[in-house]
Amino acid sequence: MNNYSTPSTKIILVRHGRSTYNEQGRYQGSSDKSVLTEKGSKAAFQTGLALKNYQFDAIYSSPLKRVQQTTQEITKALKTFHNNLPAVTIDRRLKEVKMGAWEGLPYAYVKEHFSQEYACWKQTPHLLALASEDDPEQQFYPLKDLYQQAKLLLTDIITKHRGQTVLIVAHGGTNRALISTGIGLSSEKYQSLQQSNCGISCLEFPDDGSLQGELKWLNVTNHLGEYLPKLKEGKTGLRWLLVSNKVQEDYHLQQYLEPESINLVVSDRNHDSQKLANTCKQQLSQALRLSINHHNFLDFWHHNMVKKQQELASKISSNLITGLIVAEESLLESIAEKLFQTKLNLSSNNSFSVIHYPSMNHHPILQGLLPIALSVDY
Repeated sequence: MNNYSTPSTKIILVRHGRSTYNEQGRYQGSSDKSVLTEKGSKAAFQTGLALKNYQFDAIYSSPLKRVQQTTQEITKALKTFHNNLPAVTIDRRLKEVKMGAWEGLPYAYVKEHFSQEYACWKQTPHLLALASEDDPEQQFYPLKDLYQQAKLLLTDIITKHRGQTVLIVAHGGTNRALISTGIGLSSEKYQSLQQSNCGISCLEFPDDGSLQGELKWLNVTNHLGEYLPKLKEGKTGLRWLLVSNKVQEDYHLQQYLEPESINLVVSDRNHDSQKLANTCKQQLSQALRLSINHHNFLDFWHHNMVKKQQELASKISSNLITGLIVAEESLLESIAEKLFQTKLNLSSNNSFSVIHYPSMNHHPILQGLLPIALSVDY
């Protein structure tokens, strides 16, 4: 990971808490009819407590009610630790992606009655065109507009707050666009980044005004009692935990490993990888243990673990197979590059990544880049 020689600009991003439309399974988009549930309000307050060690220089929020309510709960929690919290800046560019006629409709209804558009949204979201609400004969591209406003906003914030720490409270789609823009991921990969309700993410940028940053955390939810983010696409397919063999705090790592949920422990043949994998395996008595030669690792990953996941699933009595992969950082970086067609730092000695493959026909989802020590502090 990069080590900036000058103070970096840190941007903490939080998605709003669980809302009424989340509960009802409806598309929210840029509509403002959805509000926080009681559960969502409590989670937002817990999120504020989790961020207590940050000294924020600025706080930005979407104008939509569900985010406003989330921001209020977060700042309420922060004020119990900080007397000089900055005023919240409302920015319309943080509104959620516009979804036209889909807004307010149940997911199931859209899937059935807009089947072609729905398939496009899931597989090639950057190509989705929807009818304009003002003129049904005109079309607009939701992600094109979203990513344009994300780039403008991110540029403004980095320019205005160089070397400072900024909190942004917004929406799942908005945060994905901001994160993607910050790490050079195209809108084609929009569905590949998960943002859970009240999940915490962190981007760091060098103090030179550059828009090319580094993803430090993604979608951290352990402050809500969810050590691994919930599976957005259901408990099917493969889920991989990618861990660097340089991890030192294996005690903390083991807190993420529930014996009944880990099916495989895989490592390369590096000594450090073997040692850490064997330590984890002691806790995971039911898991299969596999070692792979270094030069065969990527080939094994791509062909045996990804393309043949259905065959693997038939051998293990579970709809979801979860595996722990321990390897050298260079190998983990190669895996990430193969998955997302860009260089991403997804593992280090203080974090690990969680990747979910819901099915053979579904793109991989980066569910989280999580802190080994269970804390999102510096």
